[in-house]
Amino acid sequence: MNFKHFILKRPCPLFTQIAEAHRKPRWLPVAKSKIYRIPKRPVITEEERLELLRINNNYKTQMRAIRRFYHEEMIKEKSSLESASSEMSQRLEADDWEKCVQLNEQWNIQVAAEREERRKAELAAMEEYALRRMEAKDTELRDRIAKASEKIKEQKELSSTFITPETLEAAIDHALANPVDYNYAIDLRGNRFTGRDTPVKYEKNTEKASV
Repeated sequence: MNFKHFILKRPCPLFTQIAEAHRKPRWLPVAKSKIYRIPKRPVITEEERLELLRINNNYKTQMRAIRRFYHEEMIKEKSSLESASSEMSQRLEADDWEKCVQLNEQWNIQVAAEREERRKAELAAMEEYALRRMEAKDTELRDRIAKASEKIKEQKELSSTFITPETLEAAIDHALANPVDYNYAIDLRGNRFTGRDTPVKYEKNTEKASV
């Protein structure tokens, strides 16, 4: 009973039989006894040869027709799919082109507005720079005119002391009457004593010296 239960519950058969011809494995070389054996070509009659040729030609013709049929069917299906896909692709391409044109127009408008604002800002900056330069030039010119006027005024004031041919004799008499001594002396302490006959007084002694 246990053996019968084991036979019914077994996962696979106990005995297997493989029906195959007795042949050697493929990885073994040709047997030495068959290396130089040349099989004899079967001899057939002319009628049998013609019949085999006819059958072979019929087979090739039928297979060529089947291949051509499937090839034509495949081309028709491919062309229909391509036409449908081409129409869809053309529609999609047209939609994409329209979107690109609209987006390009928006970008052009935005770039034009930014360019106009930039041009206005640059023009305002150039005008401000030109005004600043003009004001600086005007200020510099006014300063130069003021300095020139001051120098002219000083020269006019000094012109009253100039010696002219008419006042030459009076200037000579005045110089002789009021001599000016431009000599001076400096002691070891750095004190300056103007005049040729100016007396020098020292702190330690009362010696006088004339320079």
